[in-house]
Amino acid sequence: MKTHPYHYSEDKNIIQYFLDWGVPVSLSLLYFYFYNFGKFSPSEMVKTSGLVAISLLALTLAVGPIARFFPALDILKAHRKFWGISSFLFLILHLSLVVIFYYKFNFLAIIDPGNPKFGGLLSGLLAGGVLLLVTLTSNKKAMQGLSPRVWKIIQTTSYAALILAVLHFYLMEQINGVLVIKRLLGKITFYFAAAVILIRLIVLILPREKK
Repeated sequence: MKTHPYHYSEDKNIIQYFLDWGVPVSLSLLYFYFYNFGKFSPSEMVKTSGLVAISLLALTLAVGPIARFFPALDILKAHRKFWGISSFLFLILHLSLVVIFYYKFNFLAIIDPGNPKFGGLLSGLLAGGVLLLVTLTSNKKAMQGLSPRVWKIIQTTSYAALILAVLHFYLMEQINGVLVIKRLLGKITFYFAAAVILIRLIVLILPREKK
């Protein structure tokens, strides 16, 4: 019987569970204290939730390519499902806060092409749509119902979500066509996510090792 690629172990030990939860919690605290300096204002929480979502997604997708160069890190693949779903949940939080505080539940204003931020909003919504599909298929039932090839293709679209998320970041933070990120942690997040995309492209170009 052919095993499904990138299957997730269901018998994690306590250290693995700690790493599952520790990374999202640590990133949340990092951004809360060192990006918005402990402020609970709507604008700061919107930015923080978005940054956590992008950083978690970038970290999740960095595991595979990096493990190819450093096989010892292959053990981190067991955490990609949890981190990826966590990223999606933070994205939902980010979107909810935007709808509540910026658009007052006016959904039509979000998808209005006349909105100066339409491009940024659209790329963010598309990223959310892709991650929704990936999340819905990140379970045992979906893995058994789909062929390994189809399942892998769906999961790989996570990189498209990251590209859209970076595009969203750029379009929302630009001023007169120039990217302006004032805070260091924001810059680190943007360029880390961009670097993950670049690494993935390099891995695609490199020839695969023969088994």
